[in-house]
Amino acid sequence: MIPVEDYLAKILEGVSPLPTVQTPLLDALGTVVAKDLEAQLAVPPFTNSAMDGFAVRFKDVRGTNPDHPTQLPVQEDLAAGVGGEHALKPGNAARIMTGAPLPAGADTVVKVEDTNIAPGPTDLPGTVTFYQVGNEGANVRAKGEDVNVGDMVIHAGEEVTPALISAAASVGYNELPVHARPRVAVISTGEELVAPGRELSGGQIPDSNSLLIAALAQTWGAEVVFRGRSGDSPEALAQVYDQAAEQADLIITSGGVSAGAFDVVKALGVEHGFEFTKVCMQPGKPQGHGHWETGGRRVKAINLPGNPVSVFVSFTLFVRPVLAAMAGRSEQLATTHAIAATGWKSARNRRQYAPVVARQTDRGLEITPTHVLAGKSHMVATLPRATGLALIPAETSFVDEGSSVAYIQL
Repeated sequence: MIPVEDYLAKILEGVSPLPTVQTPLLDALGTVVAKDLEAQLAVPPFTNSAMDGFAVRFKDVRGTNPDHPTQLPVQEDLAAGVGGEHALKPGNAARIMTGAPLPAGADTVVKVEDTNIAPGPTDLPGTVTFYQVGNEGANVRAKGEDVNVGDMVIHAGEEVTPALISAAASVGYNELPVHARPRVAVISTGEELVAPGRELSGGQIPDSNSLLIAALAQTWGAEVVFRGRSGDSPEALAQVYDQAAEQADLIITSGGVSAGAFDVVKALGVEHGFEFTKVCMQPGKPQGHGHWETGGRRVKAINLPGNPVSVFVSFTLFVRPVLAAMAGRSEQLATTHAIAATGWKSARNRRQYAPVVARQTDRGLEITPTHVLAGKSHMVATLPRATGLALIPAETSFVDEGSSVAYIQL
Protein backbone atom coordinates (compact mmCIF):
# COMPACT_ATOMS: atom_id res chain seq x y z
CA MET A 1 0.00 0.00 0.00
CA ILE A 2 1.17 3.52 -0.74
CA PRO A 3 0.42 6.65 1.33
CA VAL A 4 -2.47 8.89 0.36
CA GLU A 5 -0.12 11.80 -0.35
CA ASP A 6 2.04 9.71 -2.71
CA TYR A 7 -0.96 8.51 -4.68
CA LEU A 8 -2.34 12.04 -4.96
CA ALA A 9 1.01 13.22 -6.31
CA LYS A 10 0.88 10.46 -8.93
CA ILE A 11 -2.55 11.36 -10.27
CA LEU A 12 -1.70 15.06 -10.33
CA GLU A 13 1.34 14.47 -12.56
CA GLY A 14 0.86 16.24 -15.86
CA VAL A 15 -2.40 17.93 -14.87
CA SER A 16 -2.39 21.59 -15.87
CA PRO A 17 -4.99 24.35 -16.18
CA LEU A 18 -7.34 24.06 -19.12
CA PRO A 19 -7.14 26.64 -21.94
CA THR A 20 -8.36 30.19 -21.49
CA VAL A 21 -11.82 31.03 -22.81
CA GLN A 22 -13.57 34.39 -23.00
CA THR A 23 -16.76 33.87 -21.02
CA PRO A 24 -19.78 36.14 -20.36
CA LEU A 25 -19.73 37.44 -16.81
CA LEU A 26 -22.57 35.40 -15.34
CA ASP A 27 -21.48 32.21 -17.10
CA ALA A 28 -18.02 32.63 -15.56
CA LEU A 29 -19.30 32.24 -12.00
CA GLY A 30 -17.18 29.67 -10.16
CA THR A 31 -14.37 29.60 -12.73
CA VAL A 32 -10.86 31.01 -12.26
CA VAL A 33 -9.54 34.18 -13.91
CA ALA A 34 -6.66 33.37 -16.27
CA LYS A 35 -4.89 36.74 -16.45
CA ASP A 36 -4.62 40.09 -14.69
CA LEU A 37 -7.13 42.75 -15.73
CA GLU A 38 -6.89 46.53 -15.49
CA ALA A 39 -9.82 48.87 -15.02
CA GLN A 40 -11.17 50.19 -18.32
CA LEU A 41 -13.46 52.61 -16.48
CA ALA A 42 -12.94 54.61 -13.32
CA VAL A 43 -15.12 53.86 -10.29
CA PRO A 44 -17.03 56.07 -9.90
CA PRO A 45 -16.87 57.04 -13.60
CA PHE A 46 -17.76 60.65 -12.72
CA THR A 47 -18.12 62.73 -9.58
CA ASN A 48 -21.62 62.24 -8.22
CA SER A 49 -23.90 62.64 -5.23
CA ALA A 50 -23.90 60.06 -2.44
CA MET A 51 -27.25 61.32 -1.10
CA ASP A 52 -30.62 62.66 -2.14
CA GLY A 53 -30.38 66.36 -1.34
CA PHE A 54 -29.07 69.64 -2.75
CA ALA A 55 -25.79 70.38 -4.49
CA VAL A 56 -24.23 73.65 -3.33
CA ARG A 57 -21.03 75.64 -3.16
CA PHE A 58 -19.81 75.19 0.38
CA LYS A 59 -18.90 78.88 0.67
CA ASP A 60 -22.58 79.72 0.03
CA VAL A 61 -23.75 77.74 3.07
CA ARG A 62 -20.75 78.03 5.38
CA GLY A 63 -21.75 78.66 9.00
CA THR A 64 -25.27 77.27 8.57
CA ASN A 65 -26.83 75.81 11.75
CA PRO A 66 -30.37 75.50 13.17
CA ASP A 67 -30.06 78.95 14.76
CA HIS A 68 -28.72 80.50 11.54
CA PRO A 69 -30.36 78.74 8.56
CA THR A 70 -29.41 79.59 4.99
CA GLN A 71 -31.89 79.97 2.12
CA LEU A 72 -30.91 79.61 -1.55
CA PRO A 73 -32.88 79.58 -4.79
CA VAL A 74 -33.14 76.15 -6.50
CA GLN A 75 -32.14 76.31 -10.15
CA GLU A 76 -32.89 72.75 -11.39
CA ASP A 77 -33.40 69.05 -10.74
CA LEU A 78 -30.58 66.59 -11.36
CA ALA A 79 -31.65 62.95 -11.47
CA ALA A 80 -29.44 59.87 -11.77
CA GLY A 81 -28.64 59.30 -15.43
CA VAL A 82 -29.11 62.94 -16.43
CA GLY A 83 -27.07 63.90 -19.47
CA GLY A 84 -25.60 67.12 -20.77
CA GLU A 85 -23.40 69.71 -19.12
CA HIS A 86 -24.70 71.26 -15.91
CA ALA A 87 -23.16 74.17 -14.00
CA LEU A 88 -24.29 75.52 -10.65
CA LYS A 89 -24.76 79.28 -10.61
CA PRO A 90 -23.14 81.08 -7.69
CA GLY A 91 -25.52 81.54 -4.79
CA ASN A 92 -27.85 78.78 -6.05
CA ALA A 93 -28.63 75.17 -5.16
CA ALA A 94 -29.59 72.23 -7.41
CA ARG A 95 -31.81 69.44 -6.20
CA ILE A 96 -29.83 66.26 -6.81
CA MET A 97 -30.53 62.55 -6.48
CA THR A 98 -28.18 59.79 -5.38
CA GLY A 99 -25.85 58.86 -8.24
CA ALA A 100 -26.52 61.99 -10.30
CA PRO A 101 -23.46 63.84 -11.67
CA LEU A 102 -22.40 66.75 -9.52
CA PRO A 103 -22.82 70.00 -11.52
CA ALA A 104 -19.73 72.05 -12.28
CA GLY A 105 -19.05 74.55 -9.50
CA ALA A 106 -20.71 72.49 -6.77
CA ASP A 107 -18.49 70.86 -4.15
CA THR A 108 -20.89 69.70 -1.44
CA VAL A 109 -24.24 67.93 -1.11
CA VAL A 110 -26.61 68.69 1.76
CA LYS A 111 -28.98 65.86 2.68
CA VAL A 112 -32.64 66.59 2.05
CA GLU A 113 -33.29 65.67 5.69
CA ASP A 114 -31.27 68.73 6.72
CA THR A 115 -33.53 71.10 4.77
CA ASN A 116 -37.10 72.33 4.88
CA ILE A 117 -38.04 70.10 1.90
CA ALA A 118 -39.84 66.86 2.67
CA PRO A 119 -38.11 63.72 1.38
CA GLY A 120 -39.81 61.87 -1.45
CA PRO A 121 -41.52 62.91 -4.67
CA THR A 122 -42.27 66.64 -4.66
CA ASP A 123 -42.35 69.42 -7.23
CA LEU A 124 -39.15 71.36 -7.67
CA PRO A 125 -39.16 74.03 -4.94
CA GLY A 126 -38.32 77.64 -5.75
CA THR A 127 -36.08 77.92 -2.70
CA VAL A 128 -34.56 75.65 -0.10
CA THR A 129 -33.67 76.41 3.50
CA PHE A 130 -30.66 74.64 5.00
CA TYR A 131 -30.59 73.97 8.74
CA GLN A 132 -27.41 71.93 8.92
CA VAL A 133 -24.46 71.40 6.61
CA GLY A 134 -21.58 68.96 6.84
CA ASN A 135 -17.99 69.61 5.97
CA GLU A 136 -16.89 70.86 2.57
CA GLY A 137 -17.12 67.89 0.16
CA ALA A 138 -19.75 66.12 2.26
CA ASN A 139 -21.81 63.44 0.48
CA VAL A 140 -19.78 63.67 -2.73
CA ARG A 141 -18.26 60.65 -4.46
CA ALA A 142 -15.19 61.77 -6.39
CA LYS A 143 -14.44 60.31 -9.83
CA GLY A 144 -12.00 57.41 -9.49
CA GLU A 145 -11.92 57.42 -5.70
CA ASP A 146 -12.30 53.60 -5.76
CA VAL A 147 -10.15 52.84 -8.83
CA ASN A 148 -8.87 54.78 -11.82
CA VAL A 149 -8.48 53.65 -15.41
CA GLY A 150 -5.42 51.41 -15.64
CA ASP A 151 -5.51 50.27 -12.01
CA MET A 152 -5.12 46.52 -11.54
CA VAL A 153 -8.46 45.30 -10.24
CA ILE A 154 -8.71 41.57 -11.02
CA HIS A 155 -5.84 39.14 -10.66
CA ALA A 156 -5.10 35.83 -12.35
CA GLY A 157 -5.98 32.95 -10.07
CA GLU A 158 -8.96 34.65 -8.45
CA GLU A 159 -12.19 32.67 -8.37
CA VAL A 160 -15.08 34.39 -10.11
CA THR A 161 -17.54 35.23 -7.34
CA PRO A 162 -20.70 37.34 -7.46
CA ALA A 163 -18.70 40.27 -6.08
CA LEU A 164 -15.99 39.85 -8.73
CA ILE A 165 -18.64 39.76 -11.46
CA SER A 166 -20.05 43.04 -10.18
CA ALA A 167 -16.59 44.60 -9.98
CA ALA A 168 -15.73 43.46 -13.52
CA ALA A 169 -18.91 45.00 -14.90
CA SER A 170 -18.22 48.23 -13.03
CA VAL A 171 -14.76 48.63 -14.54
CA GLY A 172 -15.92 47.99 -18.10
CA TYR A 173 -15.94 44.25 -18.81
CA ASN A 174 -18.81 42.15 -20.14
CA GLU A 175 -16.80 38.92 -20.27
CA LEU A 176 -13.74 37.47 -18.56
CA PRO A 177 -10.73 35.40 -19.63
CA VAL A 178 -11.08 32.31 -17.46
CA HIS A 179 -9.81 28.76 -17.45
CA ALA A 180 -12.37 26.51 -19.08
CA ARG A 181 -14.66 24.68 -16.71
CA PRO A 182 -13.53 21.00 -16.54
CA ARG A 183 -15.84 18.72 -18.51
CA VAL A 184 -16.42 15.46 -16.69
CA ALA A 185 -17.71 12.10 -17.87
CA VAL A 186 -19.02 9.66 -15.26
CA ILE A 187 -19.15 5.91 -15.80
CA SER A 188 -20.51 3.41 -13.28
CA THR A 189 -19.83 -0.26 -13.88
CA GLY A 190 -21.50 -3.51 -12.90
CA GLU A 191 -24.23 -5.80 -14.22
CA GLU A 192 -26.03 -5.37 -10.91
CA LEU A 193 -26.77 -1.67 -11.46
CA VAL A 194 -30.18 -0.38 -12.48
CA ALA A 195 -31.57 3.13 -12.82
CA PRO A 196 -32.78 4.65 -9.54
CA GLY A 197 -36.48 4.15 -8.89
CA ARG A 198 -36.78 0.92 -10.87
CA GLU A 199 -38.01 -2.24 -9.22
CA LEU A 200 -35.12 -4.49 -8.21
CA SER A 201 -34.82 -8.14 -9.07
CA GLY A 202 -32.41 -10.61 -7.52
CA GLY A 203 -28.94 -9.19 -6.95
CA GLN A 204 -29.67 -5.75 -8.39
CA ILE A 205 -29.00 -2.41 -6.70
CA PRO A 206 -29.78 1.20 -7.70
CA ASP A 207 -26.99 3.07 -9.47
CA SER A 208 -26.31 5.75 -6.88
CA ASN A 209 -22.62 6.19 -7.66
CA SER A 210 -23.00 7.93 -11.01
CA LEU A 211 -25.34 10.46 -9.41
CA LEU A 212 -23.01 10.91 -6.43
CA ILE A 213 -19.98 11.53 -8.64
CA ALA A 214 -21.87 13.83 -11.01
CA ALA A 215 -23.22 15.89 -8.13
CA LEU A 216 -19.79 16.12 -6.48
CA ALA A 217 -18.24 17.17 -9.78
CA GLN A 218 -20.81 19.93 -10.25
CA THR A 219 -20.34 21.04 -6.65
CA TRP A 220 -16.62 21.46 -7.30
CA GLY A 221 -17.17 23.55 -10.44
CA ALA A 222 -17.10 20.97 -13.24
CA GLU A 223 -19.57 20.51 -16.08
CA VAL A 224 -20.89 16.95 -16.33
CA VAL A 225 -21.15 16.23 -20.06
CA PHE A 226 -21.66 12.47 -20.01
CA ARG A 227 -23.07 9.92 -17.56
CA GLY A 228 -23.27 6.26 -18.50
CA ARG A 229 -23.20 2.70 -17.22
CA SER A 230 -21.33 -0.34 -18.43
CA GLY A 231 -21.73 -4.03 -17.86
CA ASP A 232 -18.92 -6.38 -16.90
CA SER A 233 -17.37 -6.97 -20.34
CA PRO A 234 -14.23 -5.15 -21.53
CA GLU A 235 -15.81 -4.59 -24.95
CA ALA A 236 -18.84 -2.83 -23.48
CA LEU A 237 -16.70 -0.68 -21.21
CA ALA A 238 -14.37 0.26 -24.06
CA GLN A 239 -17.33 1.54 -26.07
CA VAL A 240 -18.50 3.66 -23.14
CA TYR A 241 -14.97 4.97 -22.61
CA ASP A 242 -14.86 6.02 -26.28
CA GLN A 243 -18.15 7.90 -25.96
CA ALA A 244 -16.99 9.62 -22.79
CA ALA A 245 -13.57 10.57 -24.15
CA GLU A 246 -15.09 12.33 -27.15
CA GLN A 247 -16.66 14.90 -24.86
CA ALA A 248 -14.74 15.12 -21.59
CA ASP A 249 -11.51 16.44 -20.08
CA LEU A 250 -11.72 13.89 -17.26
CA ILE A 251 -13.37 10.47 -17.03
CA ILE A 252 -14.34 9.15 -13.61
CA THR A 253 -15.38 5.53 -13.16
CA SER A 254 -16.66 3.69 -10.12
CA GLY A 255 -16.34 0.00 -9.39
CA GLY A 256 -14.33 -2.81 -10.91
CA VAL A 257 -10.89 -1.88 -9.53
CA SER A 258 -10.30 -4.54 -6.89
CA ALA A 259 -9.43 -8.25 -7.14
CA GLY A 260 -12.73 -9.75 -8.31
CA ALA A 261 -13.14 -12.05 -11.26
CA PHE A 262 -15.36 -9.47 -13.00
CA ASP A 263 -13.42 -6.28 -12.17
CA VAL A 264 -13.63 -5.07 -15.75
CA VAL A 265 -12.26 -1.56 -15.16
CA LYS A 266 -9.01 -3.02 -13.87
CA ALA A 267 -8.82 -5.69 -16.58
CA LEU A 268 -9.35 -3.21 -19.40
CA GLY A 269 -7.22 -0.53 -17.79
CA VAL A 270 -4.20 -2.80 -17.45
CA GLU A 271 -4.41 -3.49 -21.20
CA HIS A 272 -4.23 0.27 -21.82
CA GLY A 273 -1.40 1.09 -19.44
CA PHE A 274 -3.45 2.23 -16.45
CA GLU A 275 -1.92 2.00 -12.98
CA PHE A 276 -3.84 0.25 -10.21
CA THR A 277 -2.68 0.24 -6.63
CA LYS A 278 -3.71 -0.11 -3.00
CA VAL A 279 -3.72 3.14 -1.05
CA CYS A 280 -3.18 3.11 2.70
CA MET A 281 -6.67 4.36 3.55
CA GLN A 282 -10.06 3.12 4.69
CA PRO A 283 -12.46 3.27 2.95
CA GLY A 284 -11.16 3.44 -0.63
CA LYS A 285 -8.06 1.22 -0.66
CA PRO A 286 -8.23 0.06 -4.32
CA GLN A 287 -7.59 2.92 -6.76
CA GLY A 288 -6.61 3.35 -10.40
CA HIS A 289 -5.78 6.02 -12.95
CA GLY A 290 -4.52 6.42 -16.48
CA HIS A 291 -5.37 7.91 -19.87
CA TRP A 292 -7.89 6.76 -22.48
CA GLU A 293 -7.02 7.50 -26.09
CA THR A 294 -9.58 7.66 -28.87
CA GLY A 295 -10.11 9.78 -31.97
CA GLY A 296 -6.85 11.63 -31.44
CA ARG A 297 -7.79 12.62 -27.90
CA ARG A 298 -5.94 11.51 -24.76
CA VAL A 299 -8.20 11.94 -21.75
CA LYS A 300 -7.28 11.48 -18.12
CA ALA A 301 -9.27 8.83 -16.25
CA ILE A 302 -9.58 8.22 -12.52
CA ASN A 303 -10.91 4.84 -11.41
CA LEU A 304 -12.63 4.88 -8.03
CA PRO A 305 -13.80 1.85 -6.04
CA GLY A 306 -17.44 0.82 -6.16
CA ASN A 307 -18.77 1.25 -2.65
CA PRO A 308 -20.46 4.64 -2.27
CA VAL A 309 -18.69 5.86 0.87
CA SER A 310 -15.40 4.88 -0.76
CA VAL A 311 -16.47 6.93 -3.79
CA PHE A 312 -17.30 9.92 -1.60
CA VAL A 313 -14.01 9.82 0.30
CA SER A 314 -11.92 9.06 -2.79
CA PHE A 315 -13.51 11.90 -4.75
CA THR A 316 -12.78 14.29 -1.89
CA LEU A 317 -9.13 13.25 -1.61
CA PHE A 318 -8.19 12.62 -5.25
CA VAL A 319 -10.70 13.88 -7.83
CA ARG A 320 -11.29 17.27 -6.23
CA PRO A 321 -7.59 18.27 -6.46
CA VAL A 322 -7.46 17.17 -10.11
CA LEU A 323 -10.51 19.28 -10.94
CA ALA A 324 -8.99 22.20 -9.05
CA ALA A 325 -5.73 21.91 -11.01
CA MET A 326 -7.62 21.75 -14.32
CA ALA A 327 -9.62 24.81 -13.32
CA GLY A 328 -6.48 26.78 -12.44
CA ARG A 329 -6.99 26.88 -8.70
CA SER A 330 -4.99 25.46 -5.82
CA GLU A 331 -7.05 24.10 -2.97
CA GLN A 332 -6.20 22.37 0.27
CA LEU A 333 -8.63 20.53 2.48
CA ALA A 334 -9.28 22.53 5.64
CA THR A 335 -8.31 20.41 8.65
CA THR A 336 -8.95 21.34 12.25
CA HIS A 337 -8.99 19.54 15.59
CA ALA A 338 -12.12 18.13 17.19
CA ILE A 339 -13.03 15.96 20.16
CA ALA A 340 -14.38 12.42 19.75
CA ALA A 341 -17.82 12.48 21.40
CA THR A 342 -17.82 8.68 21.45
CA GLY A 343 -15.33 5.91 20.86
CA TRP A 344 -15.13 3.77 17.73
CA LYS A 345 -12.99 1.13 16.10
CA SER A 346 -10.62 2.42 13.45
CA ALA A 347 -8.93 0.67 10.54
CA ARG A 348 -5.92 -1.52 11.19
CA ASN A 349 -2.71 -0.24 9.55
CA ARG A 350 -4.64 2.15 7.30
CA ARG A 351 -5.51 5.80 7.72
CA GLN A 352 -9.24 6.04 8.31
CA TYR A 353 -11.48 8.73 6.84
CA ALA A 354 -14.70 8.31 8.80
CA PRO A 355 -17.83 10.34 7.93
CA VAL A 356 -18.79 12.23 11.07
CA VAL A 357 -21.24 14.80 12.37
CA ALA A 358 -19.70 17.83 14.10
CA ARG A 359 -21.36 20.09 16.63
CA GLN A 360 -20.20 22.80 19.00
CA THR A 361 -20.47 21.96 22.71
CA ASP A 362 -19.06 23.28 25.96
CA ARG A 363 -16.02 21.08 25.35
CA GLY A 364 -15.48 22.50 21.86
CA LEU A 365 -16.09 20.95 18.46
CA GLU A 366 -17.29 17.39 19.04
CA ILE A 367 -17.64 14.73 16.34
CA THR A 368 -19.67 11.55 16.17
CA PRO A 369 -19.57 8.93 13.39
CA THR A 370 -22.63 8.94 11.14
CA HIS A 371 -23.00 5.23 11.88
CA VAL A 372 -21.78 2.95 14.68
CA LEU A 373 -19.84 1.04 12.01
CA ALA A 374 -17.67 4.08 11.39
CA GLY A 375 -16.06 4.21 7.97
CA LYS A 376 -17.71 1.15 6.47
CA SER A 377 -17.74 1.71 2.74
CA HIS A 378 -21.35 0.75 2.00
CA MET A 379 -23.11 3.02 4.53
CA VAL A 380 -24.55 5.38 1.93
CA ALA A 381 -27.95 5.94 3.55
CA THR A 382 -26.37 7.64 6.59
CA LEU A 383 -23.76 9.54 4.56
CA PRO A 384 -25.89 12.71 4.16
CA ARG A 385 -25.57 13.33 7.91
CA ALA A 386 -21.83 13.88 7.55
CA THR A 387 -20.50 17.39 8.00
CA GLY A 388 -16.95 16.19 7.45
CA LEU A 389 -14.43 13.40 7.76
CA ALA A 390 -12.47 12.32 10.82
CA LEU A 391 -8.87 11.57 9.88
CA ILE A 392 -7.53 8.76 12.04
CA PRO A 393 -3.82 7.81 11.74
CA ALA A 394 -2.95 4.32 10.54
CA GLU A 395 -1.34 3.40 13.86
CA THR A 396 -4.60 4.05 15.75
CA SER A 397 -6.79 0.97 16.12
CA PHE A 398 -9.40 2.54 18.43
CA VAL A 399 -10.53 6.14 18.84
CA ASP A 400 -11.07 6.86 22.52
CA GLU A 401 -13.95 9.04 23.67
CA GLY A 402 -12.64 12.51 24.48
CA SER A 403 -9.50 12.15 22.38
CA SER A 404 -8.34 14.84 19.96
CA VAL A 405 -9.09 13.97 16.34
CA ALA A 406 -8.20 15.68 13.06
CA TYR A 407 -11.39 16.84 11.32
CA ILE A 408 -11.83 17.73 7.65
CA GLN A 409 -14.83 20.00 7.18
CA LEU A 410 -16.71 19.43 3.93
